[in-house]
Formats: sequence, C-alpha cells, structure tokens
Amino acid sequence: MRIVALVFAVLCGPVQACTPVTMPEAEVHLASINAARADAGLAPVALDAGLSRMARDHACDMATRGYFDHTAPDGSGLFDRATRAGLMGFCQLAENIARGQQDIPTVMAIWLRSPGHRANLLDAGLTHVGLGRAQGPHWVQVFGGQC
Repeated sequence: MRIVALVFAVLCGPVQACTPVTMPEAEVHLASINAARADAGLAPVALDAGLSRMARDHACDMATRGYFDHTAPDGSGLFDRATRAGLMGFCQLAENIARGQQDIPTVMAIWLRSPGHRANLLDAGLTHVGLGRAQGPHWVQVFGGQC
C-alpha cells in the first residue's frame, strides 16, 4: 500500500504543482499590475501567451525541484529561458518572483514595496507580461519590452 501511495504522489505531485493560471486569475493579476501602472501615469501592459508559458514553466520548475531563485539549478537564467522558449521579439526582459503569498493582492503589495520588484512593475519600456503560479505558491511575472 505504501508503494502505491508513493507512486501516486510522485506521479501526481508535479501535475498539481504545475496547474496553469486560470484566465479569471490572470485577468485579476493583470488588472492589479495595470492599476499600479496607471497610478504611476504609465500605459498598461498586455498579457502575452509566450511570456506566460515562460513564467508558468519557471514557477513549476521552482515548485517541482524545490528551489526559489531567478537562476535555475542548472545555471540558466531569464534570458536563457527566453531563448529556449523561442521568445526573440523582446529586447528587454525583467522577472519578479515570490513564494508563499496566498493571493494576488498580497503578492502585489509585497512586490510594490520592494524597490527592485516595483521598478520592474513600473518600467515604461516593459509593455507585455506573462504570469505564472505553482504550488507553494510560487508566483512569477515575466515582463518584456519589444524591439
């Protein structure tokens, strides 16, 4: 019985850890980003499917492999992940990560209080965003500025 439970946990763990962000959740998250940008007199960012896949994959990787960093254990970073994902149309990239916050308002409040994260959120050159979340919860925002 223990073997069956272990196999079930191994097979089902990563699937649960890597559940994609739902469209309603993405819309709430995007609205909170754009509200902060509007308060700063900036144009809104647009949700980008490629950046969202990249954000989701990084959140899932952190949750599955048990690390919390912009750099993966194999040494790959944001630009490496963008190249692997085939996202060549962005000349500027930035990433925010967080872990443990249970909802969007909480994680956004923390990012907006952090100078580096706030700078990413309010960078006028960043026009697109991808959103990812995985169990933990691990939150990832990947911003892109087009060439």
